[in-house]
Amino acid sequence: MKFRLKKSDFIAIVLALAVIIFLTLLPSPKDNNPPVPPDSKHRVLKLEKDCLACHVQGGERPLKERHPKRQDCFRCHRVGGA
Repeated sequence: MKFRLKKSDFIAIVLALAVIIFLTLLPSPKDNNPPVPPDSKHRVLKLEKDCLACHVQGGERPLKERHPKRQDCFRCHRVGGA
C-alpha cells in the first residue's frame, strides 16, 4: 500500500510553513524596548528582582506609570546593551 499526498495536503503543508515563518519573523519585545544599560550599576544585576531596588515608586529611577506591572525585566530588555 503506497501513501500518496493529495494536492490539499501540499497546500496545508505550505500554509503551515508560511505561518511558522511569519511568526518567527515577528519582532520580539526585546527588539522594541531599550536594553539594560551596560554601566557598572546594571552590569552586576543577575536577578530581575534586583531591578526593583531602583525602579519602584519612590526609587532612584521609578518606572513610568504606563510601564507594565511585571517583574520579568529580562524578558523585554536585552542585557548588556547588545
